[in-house]
Amino acid sequence: MQGTTSTLHFSNYQGQAHKIACSKGGQQDDAFETVRFAVTTFPLFVRVFVRHADCTGATICDDVFIVAPLAEGLALAAELKQVLKQDLDVNLDVPKFNCFFQGDEINHDERARVLFQNALHANPQLACLSGMDAGISTTGLNVAGVPIGNDEWVQQFVQA
Repeated sequence: MQGTTSTLHFSNYQGQAHKIACSKGGQQDDAFETVRFAVTTFPLFVRVFVRHADCTGATICDDVFIVAPLAEGLALAAELKQVLKQDLDVNLDVPKFNCFFQGDEINHDERARVLFQNALHANPQLACLSGMDAGISTTGLNVAGVPIGNDEWVQQFVQA
């Protein structure tokens, strides 16, 4: 799937023709390519999610949403990163990772960041996720245009 070379032909807004050599993957925003990629990745996600009974979530293409206790969710993410690379030569984009801590016991983003880093350091198998603390929040976050968080944060997001 990912190893096919091709040449992308397109015209810019002035009608000038261009060619771009492609070494893998499909064209962004091509509807059929999106469906093909989703169908290809779905069995892989199912296989990995089945091994993590404490986790639920949703996936489409290479976008993954995990709902789980922190340690279990990170273990699932680490395995997905490994399996995606091994089976499909796809890199899970670790710096885009976001983590929402829900509940009253963790009420400050910095405390959540410390808990997140402690969970990574406690398990050497999670070392591949060390750059994943980009979007840690205790109030809410925007996931593919959908606000997820406490009521106040979601209302502010929608109003904005």
